[in-house]
Amino acid sequence: MSLETLVQTLGLPGIAVGTVVEGDAVAFLGGVLAHRELLPFVGVVLAAALGGAVIDNVMFLIGRYAGHRAIVRKQLARGPVPALQARIERHRVTTILGFRFIYGMKSVGAILIGMTPISWLRFALLDVAATLLWATVFCGLGFGVGGTIRSVFGHMKLHLHLGLAAAIFLFGVLLVWLGLRWWNRHKEDPR
Repeated sequence: MSLETLVQTLGLPGIAVGTVVEGDAVAFLGGVLAHRELLPFVGVVLAAALGGAVIDNVMFLIGRYAGHRAIVRKQLARGPVPALQARIERHRVTTILGFRFIYGMKSVGAILIGMTPISWLRFALLDVAATLLWATVFCGLGFGVGGTIRSVFGHMKLHLHLGLAAAIFLFGVLLVWLGLRWWNRHKEDPR
């Protein structure tokens, strides 16, 4: 079975399920697939948003009903989570709209928001708007990178096209991570 056949077989449900597991990368690669005209762009955006909203709401409910358990609290006391928790207390709506754009904080952010008194309905409504924006951005980036790859290298086999796009995505994540590390170091010690 070729990769093209696999993509067409799994299709949009595969994008939705994939974004539950690894949202940013799957949405990005879904945009590349839309550029290749294997899947419709709007369908990819909606499938990615659906997967993102499902996992956000599951994590919110975990925070709501299990967030005060010792094992969850222990996991939430590490890394940048306490700073995010303080921000949530001050800016609930903007945090709900923006936490999924912080790489690696999507699940934790939804759990922390679930631990606040905000209603599930309010979270769910704001989350739908935010996941649609997130999916449009990441699928659009993938679509654009797919077009750039085709402009530079011409028509490639799908597995090579996706591999190169994935490498570009990972390089972008690395650059963002290094930039944030640099920013945090210089913010703390401006010498």
